[in-house]
Amino acid sequence: MTSTEQPPKLTFINIFGHDDIGKCSYKNEKQIYFPFFLMGACGNADCVISWNGEREILQVPKKMDYKWFEILAEKLKKYPYLDWDWESFRDNILAPNREHLKIVLKLDDEAVDTFLRDGFVFINNFYAFPEDDGEDSAEWEKMRLKGEVGYYPNFKNFLEHPNELEY
Repeated sequence: MTSTEQPPKLTFINIFGHDDIGKCSYKNEKQIYFPFFLMGACGNADCVISWNGEREILQVPKKMDYKWFEILAEKLKKYPYLDWDWESFRDNILAPNREHLKIVLKLDDEAVDTFLRDGFVFINNFYAFPEDDGEDSAEWEKMRLKGEVGYYPNFKNFLEHPNELEY
């Protein structure tokens, strides 16, 4: 990839307005439908938390860059007791934009595959550090330097060390 390479135009799968309100979907040129669920009931349309007009919307980005994923992480942080459907988000929002993600996030094919498989880990842990899981960060770093563990799986570490994460 050259620094002048332009990412492909974003494209999304639109199932909004169909019977299944339990799936992330392109809604219109400005909005992505992003439903929240009762904890543990991802994808179950009967467990979608009722519409409030703001919570269920993500703005369609110009680029799926770090800042856009940070906005998503902030939304998730705002509703810690609700769940979200990674599979429909991946399938309808991210996967159609594989090449875009590769260019904008500066990932190789293997890293994009990892993101499309396990991206919920990095998004859910966007700002997390070992101490958030009861680990000592200094001890984690010592173990990482010895090769005993990889980098902690937050979004920044994924972008910087996509093949060296511990999760």
